[in-house]
Amino acid sequence: MTMAQRFLRADPARHESVRFASGTATLAGHLYRPPAAAPGERTPGVVMCGPISSVKEQTLPHYAERFSDAGYTVLTFDPRNFGESEGEPRHRYDPNLVIADYANAISYLLTRPDVDPERIAAVGVCMGGGYAVSVGARDKRLRAVVSIAGGYNIGGTFQQGLGVEGFADYFRRVNDLVQRQYETGEIAYIPTIAEELTEQIPVAVMPNPEAYGYYDRTSRTEAPNWPRMLTADSLEPYFIYNSIVHAPLVAPTPLQIIHGTGDTALLPEYARQVHDAALGVKELVWIETSNHVELYDQDPYVSEAVGHALRWLDHHLA
Repeated sequence: MTMAQRFLRADPARHESVRFASGTATLAGHLYRPPAAAPGERTPGVVMCGPISSVKEQTLPHYAERFSDAGYTVLTFDPRNFGESEGEPRHRYDPNLVIADYANAISYLLTRPDVDPERIAAVGVCMGGGYAVSVGARDKRLRAVVSIAGGYNIGGTFQQGLGVEGFADYFRRVNDLVQRQYETGEIAYIPTIAEELTEQIPVAVMPNPEAYGYYDRTSRTEAPNWPRMLTADSLEPYFIYNSIVHAPLVAPTPLQIIHGTGDTALLPEYARQVHDAALGVKELVWIETSNHVELYDQDPYVSEAVGHALRWLDHHLA
């Protein structure tokens, strides 16, 4: 099987568009109903959140379709400021606001007459996995939480890669861009992806070939409204986001952590730290991978992750 054949493609006919409120913004979502469900039939529900900067057409459809095939009604959404959702300034990313949007997506799903309000779970991929832990800590309406290839300690990850002084210098470049924005009133934007940092591109949200390849490809084939630029001030709250401290508060909600063994973008050691910090029913599942994005839209990795997640969801939402 070639690499091209391993890439999954979503079926746009599988979802319907929905809109719901989150604070002062109206968010756009996709709802996936089980193909075998009768109209109005109550099913268990799953709310999903994806990687930083991503829109609902990326990554999540490959999970949502498989969960809905298994009998779950699945909601995915664009966070505020992104995709088809409202919010200004465009493409400003703040983990705290995404977590609030995640919680409001749960609230919306609870209002639907075709969803069983006693059987709701949160499942996240990449940063959405970290946020699933955070929303599990604050939201006791959930019956289960699953984090796949999660981002748990972003500053720690960058600090390991760049060193203490190197990361501090890099963070200072971001601070200086935000200072200039403060002084001029003009929003500072930086590239979302770059193959590497250069004199021409001294700061980027995801400066590595792996992320560049994934987002460049999917923005052309599946998500034309994915943003190639984010506000520079997005990186300040992003770099200090840490859901390891939230892990104990998820209890007693059951927490499953699924992570790739070869993930160099979001380090496996932090997945283990989240699992070790969790106090309630928990499970840590390792999938043999060679990189991070294999768990975005490639088989057999996605199907393996879905199989583990469904085992967890079926047991705890039964």
